[in-house]
Amino acid sequence: MNTIRRTATRAAVLGATLLAAAGLTAPQASAQAGYLQSCTNQVGTRWASNGWPVPAVDLARGSSGDCVRALQWALVRTAFVNSADAPTFVDGAFGPKTEAAVLRFQSKYPRETGGPDGIVGVKTWGYLLPAAEG
Repeated sequence: MNTIRRTATRAAVLGATLLAAAGLTAPQASAQAGYLQSCTNQVGTRWASNGWPVPAVDLARGSSGDCVRALQWALVRTAFVNSADAPTFVDGAFGPKTEAAVLRFQSKYPRETGGPDGIVGVKTWGYLLPAAEG
């Protein structure tokens, strides 16, 4: 039960942090806040090697949905996507722009993410989510 509560708390904090960084209004923030929580509710969680709970799904080009939106917000929050582009970037579709941002993130942190392959697996999630929260 503590694990579930801790995961939900981290997801809520991350969502709120990402939205504030993107400069969203209260109605926008309310609409966007649940993407990471919705993602983990749909796919479950797994644990990254650093102890962070991360979505139990690997994402790649062609993926779509709330998990991709959570990924896109994290990329905005970590400045791998300009926050001014957030309204059009965060669309829930893992296309060429999302792939390029993921590759930039993975290229900057190859040891932590396993290297640039464009796939958001447990290592990339495990380094991206704490970076986005920080």
